[in-house]
Amino acid sequence: MVAGMAAERLFSRQVLRATRPDGSVDLDQLRHLVVACYEDAARDRERTDRAITLMAEELEGANRRLEALVENLRVQNLRFEAALDNMLQGLCLYDRQDRLVVVNRRYHEILGLGRGALRPGISHAEQLSIEQASGLHRGADLQELLATRIALVDGRDGPARAEIFTDDRRRLDVAAQRLASGGCIVTVMDVTAERAAEARAAAAGRLTSLGEMAAGLAHELKQPLTAIALAAANASRAAERGDTSAVLVRLGRIADQAARGGVLIDHLRRFARGGEGGDANATAALPAAVEGALTLIGGALREASIEVALHLPPGLPPVRGDSMALEQVLLNLLANARDALGIRDSGACIGIAARQAEDGRVELDVSDNAGGIPDAVMSRLFQPFVTTKGPDRGTGLGLSICHGLVTSMGGTIEAENGAEGAIFRIALEPALD
Repeated sequence: MVAGMAAERLFSRQVLRATRPDGSVDLDQLRHLVVACYEDAARDRERTDRAITLMAEELEGANRRLEALVENLRVQNLRFEAALDNMLQGLCLYDRQDRLVVVNRRYHEILGLGRGALRPGISHAEQLSIEQASGLHRGADLQELLATRIALVDGRDGPARAEIFTDDRRRLDVAAQRLASGGCIVTVMDVTAERAAEARAAAAGRLTSLGEMAAGLAHELKQPLTAIALAAANASRAAERGDTSAVLVRLGRIADQAARGGVLIDHLRRFARGGEGGDANATAALPAAVEGALTLIGGALREASIEVALHLPPGLPPVRGDSMALEQVLLNLLANARDALGIRDSGACIGIAARQAEDGRVELDVSDNAGGIPDAVMSRLFQPFVTTKGPDRGTGLGLSICHGLVTSMGGTIEAENGAEGAIFRIALEPALD
């Protein structure tokens, strides 16, 4: 009805346009106007039909593209899930509210959790509660544990790392890093076998070091023995004279020298045995580790006329790591410096300096004035079997072992050439209060 009324109004307008001044209607003009009107309407309908057809084709094409994108996304998601489930590391991804977004199969396996125990959407606190119910974090205050984890991650530009032990004595390497989006990614790796292999290599390295220092250690032990023999002879003569006070003085000297030799032998025994390596919360004091290393190699350095310049400021915090392992690293670096300084006729010097960096880590530098490390070796320095010594002087495993020991303590070791020689820098995390 509305369409009919519109047509009637349109025809009335055409009649008015065809009406002559005298009131009569020019039928030819009226016919022409009506035909033109309907032709225009037909052309409009044709254009409308073409537009509708084009829109339908465009919508169909967009729908096909959308279906292809959905299929591609499905395939990519399957690949992503397959990659996640076949990773060697366990992985958890959190959003900026610390809600779990992604967790893979390997994470469940490493931590001994049932498949699907952790579901995306739970909070980090809920995750810790589920893990504790499965036997992890025994006796831990979960709120305090969560706060400590967040503080460690937020306080670092790079990843924060730590090693923990499970109840079945497996050793896990845990790394966490804050993402630019505000979320966080956590990876867990079972490094039990790796650390066991490193421990065996370290034990072999300790025995090798002791073998290389045999002459110096013999000299260190010969000194108190010589003093004891001399004091005993003097005590014997004093006893023959009946000089009791002189005998007592000599006996005191014998006791002192025996104690000195006992300290060295005890340190040798502890060094050969190595640290326990089973306490992820072990701490070490840098000054004590330096003193222990110098106790073992000090005689060899003095025999080689090498001066040792110490700069250990008071108040250095203890660091995370095993004291014997740290001592072994220092002993190896000092032995390498001694060998490198063998080319100097005089003025040979080794520097040992420590400080606490701005990021809180404790840094220890071991430097020498032997000219530096060749550029061809520098990039491969910590790889196994890389050495600048002859085949009769080194195996090329020492620095590789050092790298493994420092890494296992959550630290880093780097080398560079200074103005006069090589500088090795060890950086370790301060022990938690």
